[in-house]
Amino acid sequence: MKALEIDDDGVVTLLSDVLEDLGVDNARLLLAPAEDNRTVRETVIVDAEDDDEIRPGALVMLIGVRGRAALPALRRIMVGRPTAVAVKGSERELEAAAELLQPTGIGLVAVAPGLRWDKFESIALDRVRENDVPGETPTSVHRDLFAIAQTTATLTNGHVVIEDPGNRVLAYSPASNDVDELRRLSILARRGPEKYQKLLRESGVYKHLQATEAPVHVEANLDAGLRERVAIGIHAGSRVMGYIWLQEGAEPLAANTDRIMVGAARHAAIELVRHRNEQSQSMREDRVSSLLSGTAQVHSQAQSAGIDPSKPAALVLISAGGLSQSAAGLQLRRGELSKVASIHAAAYRPGAVVGALGMETAIILPDVDPLKSLPAINRLVNTIVRDATTHLHFQVQAAVGPIVPRLDALHATLDHVRSVLKVMEATPDVRVASYSDVETTVLTRELLELLESRTTLRHAGITRLCSRYPEFALTLLTYLEFFGDVNRCAEELAVHRNTVHYRLRRACEVAGLDLHSADERLLAHLQIRLWTYAGTKV
Repeated sequence: MKALEIDDDGVVTLLSDVLEDLGVDNARLLLAPAEDNRTVRETVIVDAEDDDEIRPGALVMLIGVRGRAALPALRRIMVGRPTAVAVKGSERELEAAAELLQPTGIGLVAVAPGLRWDKFESIALDRVRENDVPGETPTSVHRDLFAIAQTTATLTNGHVVIEDPGNRVLAYSPASNDVDELRRLSILARRGPEKYQKLLRESGVYKHLQATEAPVHVEANLDAGLRERVAIGIHAGSRVMGYIWLQEGAEPLAANTDRIMVGAARHAAIELVRHRNEQSQSMREDRVSSLLSGTAQVHSQAQSAGIDPSKPAALVLISAGGLSQSAAGLQLRRGELSKVASIHAAAYRPGAVVGALGMETAIILPDVDPLKSLPAINRLVNTIVRDATTHLHFQVQAAVGPIVPRLDALHATLDHVRSVLKVMEATPDVRVASYSDVETTVLTRELLELLESRTTLRHAGITRLCSRYPEFALTLLTYLEFFGDVNRCAEELAVHRNTVHYRLRRACEVAGLDLHSADERLLAHLQIRLWTYAGTKV
């Protein structure tokens, strides 16, 4: 027996709630319980051969028998007056059982023969646990869903309502004057009007939403005062966790609305499962860190997220560190950026993981094609950066890492991707770059950092030149970078070419250099670059 009690002032679970979660293909109500016996307070598994004590408020799963063979066990169970008994069999097979229970006020549920009892129990127990939160409101229980609703509304130019499988409102985007009557009533009543829900069921909308992840468009009904809508089911495996409804606002819906809705639904499914499993926000960040740790945790974290660690993967880092904000302001903006990135990443890959990694927002993209996916990843990242600029009103920079053959090798790219972001800091107009775009610059910086750590690798004359005659040192560096072209050097420095000749001669005298020597030119170039590099970091 497995039971879960709830307080009298808590949110009760009705038998209809459980059946809505199960779906009509898995379970059908053959006999409704009496009006005063519809609350499910515990779930109980009873073997037909056992003689367990049954209490009121129980949803009994009678296992080991089906159809008419359940009658002896039902006669024992009905003494405890449970809310309902679930038995496997068709309506015809359970006619006698319904006749037996009719006078008792106990409900009868016909369970599809192919449905495993452990799945039935899990779904029923989840619903009871979900409502076992006395004093808790949907706002606090599903606070992350409100963020998803708001972000989705912003990206699509519409208004969003997120519902559970029973059409109760879990979250919604802030309303404005251009919402229609249906949305207003749904929010006020915390549930979609039954008349409209019936119309949608009869038209097959819900059947479509339950069968596929694809969005469905519902045309506007001007006579009824209803605007155009887009809806999508929230799926977690074979379970339907709820629905997202998008109403057109004063502006037309965004061109990529369907893709955003797919991402929002996938992201909402993760949040609903996380709430049911009592997982916290910090676990999202821990998952990113674990997947990039290069340790044995990678496999366990990947498997818990439904990701195959043996498949190719890629890492993206997004930086908003250039914002002149307070610490609280930066944290808020990064949170908003993470929401936008989560929706777009989920639309691209259901198993995408998004979370904070230090000062950056990390996106881990699993199961990608090493040959074909890079252009699509770049389009994804450009879309995220664009939406951060358009809708969040701040600019970010994103670095796209290389695709590695296995997820558990992704940690090896972290330093490279961070190096790309460092290079991009010097070019704020560049919003998205991959490692291959700036590979030479990254390697040069790493070489200079290596030289910087070896303080003994210094030419005394060049050190003297940089410290005492910086103008001569910069002229020599410019001359070397333009391959000894005096005219281009003079143009770059905005001086006369004779001035360049003079400074070069003095630089060689001070440093003791012979510019005819390839080794001395290379040494001078590297050391002066190191001097300027160290100066830019101060």
